[in-house]
Amino acid sequence: IAAVCRPLPVTFHRAFDMVHDPLVALETLISLGFERVLTSGCDSSALEGLSLIKRLAEQAKGRIVVVPGGGITERNLQRILEGSGASEFHCSARSVRDSGMKFRNPNVAMGASFSAPEYSIKVADVAKVRTLNAIAKNIL
Repeated sequence: IAAVCRPLPVTFHRAFDMVHDPLVALETLISLGFERVLTSGCDSSALEGLSLIKRLAEQAKGRIVVVPGGGITERNLQRILEGSGASEFHCSARSVRDSGMKFRNPNVAMGASFSAPEYSIKVADVAKVRTLNAIAKNIL
């Protein structure tokens, strides 16, 4: 698949976080020609996986960019960047807003939740993006 994407750079996504041995898997991604790997450090969030993200970045030695991702917010970005030594990061920077649906059936809940997520949507939040960008610029 990576060969088909050339000459564009190719990033391996967070499926990496499901591997048995991330240090060996990192070498495999390097040998396959990936430029980046997106990871939460094989944990539920980049903050919780910070020590492994740092270890991966040290092992990579510039051969691949280790990109922290997963649960990154304006509250934890500085700690993640400083603690990992990463030069890039990935986050959704989303907020929830009303979907604007006109008709809402109060008798139906779509999905397992009693709340009505079908009446709200997640959108990129420009203010969050600007804040995260400013934090990163101060650190990097």
